[in-house]
Amino acid sequence: MNAAKLIDHIFGKSLSCAAFSRALTETPRFGQFVEKHCDKIRKKIRRTRGDTDAVKDVLAELWVAYCLLHVDRFSDVQYEAYGDSVAGPDLTVTCCGCSGLVFNVEVKRILRTEVERRFLAWLRQLKDSIRKTPSGLAVSVHIGNKDYFDDETGLLDRLEARSEEVTGYIRRAIAASDSEMAPGSKKDLFVPGFEGAFELELRKPQRASSSGYTAYYRGSFPLFVTHKEFRKFGDEICDPAHLGQMRPDMINVLAIATDSGTHDELDLDQALASLKQRAAEEDNEFFIKKGFKGAGDFITLFERLSGIVLAGAFFPVRSGPKTLWRNSRAERQVPTGICDQVQAMVCQVPISFESFIHDADRLATKSGGSAKA
Repeated sequence: MNAAKLIDHIFGKSLSCAAFSRALTETPRFGQFVEKHCDKIRKKIRRTRGDTDAVKDVLAELWVAYCLLHVDRFSDVQYEAYGDSVAGPDLTVTCCGCSGLVFNVEVKRILRTEVERRFLAWLRQLKDSIRKTPSGLAVSVHIGNKDYFDDETGLLDRLEARSEEVTGYIRRAIAASDSEMAPGSKKDLFVPGFEGAFELELRKPQRASSSGYTAYYRGSFPLFVTHKEFRKFGDEICDPAHLGQMRPDMINVLAIATDSGTHDELDLDQALASLKQRAAEEDNEFFIKKGFKGAGDFITLFERLSGIVLAGAFFPVRSGPKTLWRNSRAERQVPTGICDQVQAMVCQVPISFESFIHDADRLATKSGGSAKA
């Protein structure tokens, strides 16, 4: 089954899914994996009922499989090998050259914060407005500086409140500059009321675009840090449903993917330190609220977790994941050779996680009804 037919079968209609289609065609092992499990994937997508986040969760599992299948040493990757009726990990990997060593990978995704979602919705409207403005210019947008780094929510409130005013100014600035600027020239403008925090970079290419409309050339934006990001890592780790899927007497790796730019390895370190401290202090009340029988129950299940690997927006494709944390208290340790392969696997793939899930909104809308914002 070719890529177009697989996408049609899984998502219900023929769609243009650039990254997913590219992964299927350029990575034969991944194409074979998806074809083998296409009915299962189709069923999981149907269960999302148009929820974009749920679609992204399924795509996260497939992207981690895509990464694993780029490692020649990983001779086989199975999807939900323990069946639907038994709580088990998402992926089971067989290694060649290691006496048939098998390890499990459970995939979890950390969602963007509410502030990130609001900003991206605001930015999407701004980009649409710029691209609908007739001109021969190219525009980049730069928002935020050190004075606003700890006050991003306040800045966003102002951007949202003055959205129409900002959009009107930008459209007028584009129209005026288009007639004034010479080909090959560039100029910068601060948006009134946001001096030092919201700058437009206008360029007039030597050769005008054939579309007749303004081109959008991205830019730079603030990180909407809440300083509570570590709690999301803690929620993923300190979950009896997640740890309960780790098989005893096996190597179990938790792969955490995110398209959020505000979660990194320092947050993971903070989350682990907090959980270890609570376990050492036998904070039974905390762990009972999380769904465990107590601190001892958490420790027992936690010892099944061999390691955690991070991948996503903050972890560039060419440098790979910045962290593979190894649990020194685990029943089964990740061998150094496998650790190196898992640590480096993301840098071997040409398609980033962010690109892989880029079409999730449309996929959710087509496969399960109306996509959620």
